[in-house]
Amino acid sequence: MIRNTLNSALLACLLLSSGMASCRNGGNLKVAAILRSDCCACDAANTYEVFVPKRLKSDQTFPLLVILDPHGSGQSALSHFRLAAEQYPAVLVASNLVKNNLAGYDEVIQELIDDVRTKYPIGKVVFISGFSGGARMAIGYAMNHPVNGLLLSGALAGPDELRKVGCLVYSISGTDDFNFMETAQYLFQEASIPENLKIELIRSSHSWPESLTIADAFGFIHLACPAAEALAESRISLKEFDKQQFDKFDTLLQRNDLIKAKQLTRNMSGTIPFNSDRSFTAADETVKLTADYAVQMKNLLANLQMETNVRAVYLKAFDTNDATWWKNELEKVDHQIQISTDPFTQDAYRRIEGFWGIACYSLCNKVAGNGDFRSLQHYVSIYRVLEPQNPDMLRFSKLLVQ
Repeated sequence: MIRNTLNSALLACLLLSSGMASCRNGGNLKVAAILRSDCCACDAANTYEVFVPKRLKSDQTFPLLVILDPHGSGQSALSHFRLAAEQYPAVLVASNLVKNNLAGYDEVIQELIDDVRTKYPIGKVVFISGFSGGARMAIGYAMNHPVNGLLLSGALAGPDELRKVGCLVYSISGTDDFNFMETAQYLFQEASIPENLKIELIRSSHSWPESLTIADAFGFIHLACPAAEALAESRISLKEFDKQQFDKFDTLLQRNDLIKAKQLTRNMSGTIPFNSDRSFTAADETVKLTADYAVQMKNLLANLQMETNVRAVYLKAFDTNDATWWKNELEKVDHQIQISTDPFTQDAYRRIEGFWGIACYSLCNKVAGNGDFRSLQHYVSIYRVLEPQNPDMLRFSKLLVQ
């Protein structure tokens, strides 16, 4: 009995010392991943979706990636980043409150970041990603607050604004996105492009990029971040990432997609810690001197000029032409997209159709705000022809029957 008592006491001491050692080591217990909805303690209306990767230690911290969707669709936006967070661990936080036309968005974003820091395992590194209006707000916030990197899509800003952002800006731009012109300006003035701006071109309309594209882009800003915290957490090494980008480069060359290939080599050759062996520099020079590259750039410029001219004509047509005329015009442009064998021309016509949609939204929003329901009736009838399933068009339609 005495022996059993001594054995029990010894076991208790061992367990206690083990627990104390675990505490001194910061806690070696694994912690499961977290996926939930939350809100700021100081403002219950400031809600957000959060994902925390699984942790090997209870005191492990991650970089923070704040995601801004133009419609405040936090849950949907966050889903696009799960793959990125698995490969380059980060706490994902997608706002449900920050959206287009939100007054004081700068303060709301800061309130969100402050709240997340008190609740979740966040280190010092903060990245922000935004799509469309969310990209514009991400830029606006970063111009006035310390940020370690921006990942943008669907919108960009002028060179003066980007130079005021004190971090790397990685822009994913769809060549058939109606906002592509905001990116295209930089493709023709490489010598004066802001040093912190990196551009990736994809064939995509005005929407969040696919998850794999986002993961690669986040890997870029993650690995390029000088903070040791970000580099230490990466599950894909710098060497692996370099190889992935070279494989992507080779695929683009095989497709003769030289403008996209050129942007990839420019990004990699001009950013530390990539290009250590100068291989991306060599690839960049090779593409630049290719005759087909010059031809493709000339073709792109010609289509951008055509697009600029027809946009001006179409903008006037919203006031002078009815829905029947626009139905015929939509059929003509759809036909041009179908019969064209030139991807640059196809992209231009897709951008024109996208421009129609955003123009309809802007015109409807303006006259609705002024209470001009006669004009709203006219614009909505056109909007309904051009984008019959657009949620904004349906919202404006409801105003007419109230």
